[in-house]
Amino acid sequence: MVLLCATNTCSALAPFKKAFDENYVKSSGNDALRAAFKSASCNTCHVKGKKKDWLNGYGVQLAKSITGNAKDRLAMAKAISSDAQKSENEKLLTELKKAFKTAEAQKSPSGPLFGALISESILPSAAGAKSIRSEDFDADSKSQTK
Repeated sequence: MVLLCATNTCSALAPFKKAFDENYVKSSGNDALRAAFKSASCNTCHVKGKKKDWLNGYGVQLAKSITGNAKDRLAMAKAISSDAQKSENEKLLTELKKAFKTAEAQKSPSGPLFGALISESILPSAAGAKSIRSEDFDADSKSQTK
């Protein structure tokens, strides 16, 4: 599932979920993290019971690091050719891997860094949730890029 976010929309896409799994879960060999991820699934970034434009604090950090609207980027590339779509997907996954590193270094709403929580097999909760469609999300994103 790829988490494709921008300031207007957000969608859960399979390649992003797989990237999180490969980057953190499988490489850790940690059964507790594996179980937590299996249970949380999409809610590693999204908020259970809310529309997919709602992200938890971790998902918000990732969204701020992805350029533009990934779903739109993939759709435009697909309209060009399957090779263009494949290339755009690779670009997005590269951005996501960088976003993982950026998010690891950010404080979670509970205080510890997201990277520290994940290394302790604790996945993000709904704390710090925002809709990426909200005005304060846009304002917050712009203030972090200055």
